[in-house]
Amino acid sequence: MKRAGLLAVCFTILPSVLLLDVVRHVIESRMLLHMLLEFPVLFLSGAAAGALMLAHWDRAARVVEKMDYRGLTAITLVLCVSAYWMIPASLDNSLLRPGVAFVKYTSWWFGGWMLAVSWQRMSEVLRMFMLGNLCWMFGSVGLLYQASESRLCVNYLFGDQQMTGRALVTVAVFLAALLAYRAYWYTRSSEATA
Repeated sequence: MKRAGLLAVCFTILPSVLLLDVVRHVIESRMLLHMLLEFPVLFLSGAAAGALMLAHWDRAARVVEKMDYRGLTAITLVLCVSAYWMIPASLDNSLLRPGVAFVKYTSWWFGGWMLAVSWQRMSEVLRMFMLGNLCWMFGSVGLLYQASESRLCVNYLFGDQQMTGRALVTVAVFLAALLAYRAYWYTRSSEATA
């Protein structure tokens, strides 16, 4: 248990390395790293903080439970944050304006935190709904990045956009496989209890 707690603490403070200009510049200079490394790290950091809070601070979890009926608020937040940061202009603004970058960091972190705090209260159907939405969103944006004949982001090269598009489609395929697996087991367990 102590090892899991230490790992959660490490994940919680991991985004602080983005305060170092060199690290942030290396990650945000490539669209692929920006979207598929920085975003998940921020999200997982928030999720780790949420898990720590659940383990050590029951009262706060009960307050969140009152605001987030069965995880609906968390799912809505995660889907809205994901959709907003898939927009090329949002990526550009986060690189050009420090205030927008702060919103990016906090929105991804808070989305992970909310999902971790709400995960146990969500039904499996809601979890699959969220996975399905993320799947089509990543796939659609990935195909758009690949199909575009011009750069969609001012700060990234066309080749970087193409590579990110292929990676997003790969993530969408992985999420679709995960969704199919969860749906299979959910259906099977539902039949067993019926």
